[in-house]
Amino acid sequence: MREDFRNTGFEHWHEHKVLEYLLFRARPRVDTNELAHNLIDACGSFVDVFRAPKEKLTGIPGIGKETAEYVKEMGEFVRYYNGKRFDANRLVLNSENCENYLLNLFDGKEREYFYMVCLDARNRILYRDLIFEGSFESMDLDISKIIRLAVKCDASYVVLAHNHPSGVAKPSAADISSTQMVEGVLQMCGIRLLDHIIVAGGKCASMNKYLRANRGK
Repeated sequence: MREDFRNTGFEHWHEHKVLEYLLFRARPRVDTNELAHNLIDACGSFVDVFRAPKEKLTGIPGIGKETAEYVKEMGEFVRYYNGKRFDANRLVLNSENCENYLLNLFDGKEREYFYMVCLDARNRILYRDLIFEGSFESMDLDISKIIRLAVKCDASYVVLAHNHPSGVAKPSAADISSTQMVEGVLQMCGIRLLDHIIVAGGKCASMNKYLRANRGK
């Protein structure tokens, strides 16, 4: 496997073989082929292995605490790398790369997170910040913080994004009211709210599209 990797990298490898190789680096004296199959079978897919909670990983046959921590660290590394790759050179956020950018941002998040992204007049990312963790039902949105950050960055546009760990992308009443409130305050500062994106089930849903589709109902 080491020789194959030196020659071709992971190109054309089956997913279980890639995972087997990664696990071998952590547990060189164990049959990692069986561990790889166990992980993929239990989690549902290669990608979901690196998103699974540590408690779930340690419950899989052959996966101890150290192996579970190694798998979680690998997943966090990939998310960190992608975040840096997207943020390099002030990425222009557009319809083609917006979904990938946001999906990476929320990848592996088991709770609800709320982010804001500040953009300049050319849609280049100026700044990104985690506004809070929790839910709209249990925590009020800090609108003053959003305004302060947007003004401090001299942003022309703002994109809001939060995830629904339930996998259901439909906005709640709190989602809608908070979006409209933020939009109004930003507008008074000469800043446009481009959209509020809900990330759920590995997909992105636009609040703007939802509101337009349901206007008058």
